[in-house]
Amino acid sequence: MSTFLRLPVNPDEGFPQSFRLVFGNRSYVFGLSVHIAEEVLPDANSPEGLAAAVTLPAPGAYLVLSVVRDDVTGGTVLLRRKVIPGLVYRAGELALVVRRARIAIGNLHGAGAYRSEVVAGVALR
Repeated sequence: MSTFLRLPVNPDEGFPQSFRLVFGNRSYVFGLSVHIAEEVLPDANSPEGLAAAVTLPAPGAYLVLSVVRDDVTGGTVLLRRKVIPGLVYRAGELALVVRRARIAIGNLHGAGAYRSEVVAGVALR
């Protein structure tokens, strides 16, 4: 398998987010969404404020990654699933891995520099 190249995830843009990426002579749309149960959310009134974060996955909290390959017919969904850091997922001709996912509550449906971090990579299989 090839070396993983880092996906251009920008946590400061908030979640959900999506971006288009040309990789291996094809175009893909990557999407990331965060699902956190209300009872799992950190307290925004804590000293950390909106930078209070949850490391995913956690009970009641997870990251969903989706990949759609642009085709002449519109698009083909290659992957849409909850992801666990460190596991490699197959998405058509791609391999994907999430290394770390730490989401600050300020980045849930909001943009800003709250120190969220998502490190993910893509490679050709």
